Amino acid sequence: MKPSQFLNHFVVRNLLGLTGLLLVHYLSDLYAIGERPGFAKLSPYLYLVLLYGWIVFHNRILFERQFLQGRKAVYFGWLFLLMTLGSFNLNFILLTQFNISRSLPYLVNFWVYTLTGLGVYVTYRFLGTHQKDGGRPVVLLPLASAETDYFSCMVGGDRQMIPHADIHYIESLENYLKVITKSKTYVTRLTMKEAEERLPKRQFVRISRSNIVNTMYVDRMEADTIWIGLKELSIGKVYKRYVADQFGGVRGDGSYS
Repeated sequence: MKPSQFLNHFVVRNLLGLTGLLLVHYLSDLYAIGERPGFAKLSPYLYLVLLYGWIVFHNRILFERQFLQGRKAVYFGWLFLLMTLGSFNLNFILLTQFNISRSLPYLVNFWVYTLTGLGVYVTYRFLGTHQKDGGRPVVLLPLASAETDYFSCMVGGDRQMIPHADIHYIESLENYLKVITKSKTYVTRLTMKEAEERLPKRQFVRISRSNIVNTMYVDRMEADTIWIGLKELSIGKVYKRYVADQFGGVRGDGSYS
């Protein structure tokens, strides 16, 4: 999916979600809206728009880019700080603008909507793919794409979202993979085929049964070998033509053009 296509999809999807939320509230508010004076007619809908924006921010920025990347302390710190500030702000507005002294039900709704929005997000975005592993159900994130630019995998029981740009190469250990980055090596239970499906095709090239390389970090190539830094990786015989096609062919001296 191209970035522009993803942006359009993201905007349309959230506009539909917000429209649905407002429509449901309007149907339940149809007979009461005419009895509210002035701005009070529209204030609940403004609140829903702001709440929806907060839920999108929480799910896409805080949860996805902090919690799912292993920065759980940062996530919970920001979450409780922003939720607390939002609760105080909501209480102040209800008291000063609407003369509502019993704000607890509204504050509870604020927290419940946030958790419900997270639950819907996790259910439909991250728990859609199920596989069997030794008779036990395993929950996998959806395949990585240009939408996220992350390689999703389980490491030590925690979900890791590794940026594609950080991955130098991937090495197979039978039913496990080593994902090598500049600063860290991750070991995850995946097959090479699953890894190929989760990675963008042009950026990552499989060069053998045991290795997938990120073309951004290829320093030197010969007919049978690729170097990433000081690491020498052999090109498998059955992959030579495929690798040659991906990197532009082989010159007369046996190296790639």
